[in-house]
Amino acid sequence: MDINLIESKDYIIEKFRKEGDFDFLSDGDLERIVETLITADDKYMDEAGVYDGGVYDEDEAYGRLFETVSADFPEYKTYAMRLTEDYMDFAEEYLASIEAIEWE
Repeated sequence: MDINLIESKDYIIEKFRKEGDFDFLSDGDLERIVETLITADDKYMDEAGVYDGGVYDEDEAYGRLFETVSADFPEYKTYAMRLTEDYMDFAEEYLASIEAIEWE
């Protein structure tokens, strides 16, 4: 599965902007948060063997992503749960848009 990380980042940031719930974040902070989430998600998928046909455990992934955002952006800890949930939804939408998801 070839995932263009730059394209996915742009797609996800645009979804956050359109949603408007985090308009109070500067563009720089939003970009850094999304980059952090993508990196953490990619690391999880690699460790879980998702790229080699393994299963993506949403609960496990969510926990790791939430912890990462909470630790790396303590000033937004109050919003970490929602940022993580929205990121996961938007990332799933991106993967579906490029037909990179296989549903079981």
